[in-house]
Formats: sequence, structure tokens, C-alpha cells
Amino acid sequence: MKELVTVEQAERVLRLLAVALPLAGLVIGALVGALRRRLAGSAVVGLLIGLVGPAALGLWRVYNAIMGRYGLDSVKGLLLNLALFVAVGLAVGLVVGWRLSRPPKRVTSQESASTGRG
Repeated sequence: MKELVTVEQAERVLRLLAVALPLAGLVIGALVGALRRRLAGSAVVGLLIGLVGPAALGLWRVYNAIMGRYGLDSVKGLLLNLALFVAVGLAVGLVVGWRLSRPPKRVTSQESASTGRG
């Protein structure tokens, strides 16, 4: 039976995303930052979001290494991958949750006068 998507095709797509997503995130973040007049912060946020591409490639390679070592029908391999993906998901969730729970930065009247906003 022929595979719909080969391992090589998936690897090629993930390598492309690992390069393209950080660049796209940086560019889109810079454009959004230019519109909001906060270029540096938005570009960094865009780049961080774009790092999903290299992270996906890394997780794909670790997954394949575990499955190659223990086999596709191994409970141990399944549990190792489960633990890995749960740990990554928890870490990302905690960071995003911490970031979203922080109160918004307030602009003081002195800062708004110096930037021309008010």
C-alpha cells in the first residue's frame, strides 16, 4: 500500500516552515508594529510566534527518533512521546497564560506628553 504522505515529504515541508515562519513572523510583526508605532516589540513578538516552525521540526525529529528506537507499536515509545508533548504543551500554556495574566502597561501622563500621545 502506497503512503499518502511520505516521511521525506513531511520532513521537507517542516524544514521549509522552520525557515519561513520565523521570517514571516518577523516581517508581519514589524508591519504591525509600524502601524501601532511599536516596531521593536511587535517584531520580537512576531519572531517568537514564528519560532513555532523550528519547534515543530524539532518535535518531529524527536518523535521520529523515539519511534525509530522503540517501534511504532511500543507502549514505551507512545508514553515517551506523550510525556514530551504534554511537557511542551504545559510549558507553552504556562508562558502564554503568564503573559496574558499580566496587567497592561499604563502610559503615564509624562510619557504621553513626550511621545505626543495624549
